[in-house]
Amino acid sequence: MKRVLVEKLPSPDRPTPLPDDEAHHLVQVLRVRNGERVEALDGKGGKMAVEIEFLGKGAAQIHARGEVTRDPRLAALPILLEMAVLKGDAMEWTVEKAVELGVKVFVPVLCAHAVVQVDRKGPKFYQERWQKIADQALKQCGRLERMEVREPIELAVLLAEKRALRIWADEATRAESPHVFETLSKVEAKDRVRGVAILIGPEGGWSETERALLARSDCASTSLGPWVYRAETAALFATSLVAASMR
Repeated sequence: MKRVLVEKLPSPDRPTPLPDDEAHHLVQVLRVRNGERVEALDGKGGKMAVEIEFLGKGAAQIHARGEVTRDPRLAALPILLEMAVLKGDAMEWTVEKAVELGVKVFVPVLCAHAVVQVDRKGPKFYQERWQKIADQALKQCGRLERMEVREPIELAVLLAEKRALRIWADEATRAESPHVFETLSKVEAKDRVRGVAILIGPEGGWSETERALLARSDCASTSLGPWVYRAETAALFATSLVAASMR
């Protein structure tokens, strides 16, 4: 069924206006017609069958045509993907796949060797762009809870935020570091479900200053195996392993 994302689901006696971008997507991309039924998501785990009413001049609203339902199996997993900002399509692809793998929070990380200069357009511009990509992926993949995309953050500021468990996949120490499965096996399931943060570096690798900062942090150095992966591949591989340990 075609889907639409709203901040609040309609009540039986009160329709909910659609954001302009959602109304435009329904008309121009999905070719939804007036009176057609679609599924509305509130991004917090609720879904409902609704009927579309177009109001003219690009405006639209939805009417409730069913009860609000929830399915815990379709909720996000307690995973934070802390991803060094990648260039162009690689970052957008990573955001999209993170949604499909159940990531709850996506944190873009600013690094010394990052190619993208976020300050040119400002962190808010990129956060809003990546959030839109995440929201479109949400409607396509079947999960019910929106993935939160945060504004890009400096590595030092990120590491000051303590996590129950943060793992760092470092290609330079992959021969000495324990495999991510070994690291996770030492953490009880009840602690894993409190949340696992996965930190993935940029295409150009970490700078020596960043490595020293990571070494002093409570980040657990882990390995993804003997091969060297592209940053976006490492992010999705690590996320898949962590997600598998939680299901």
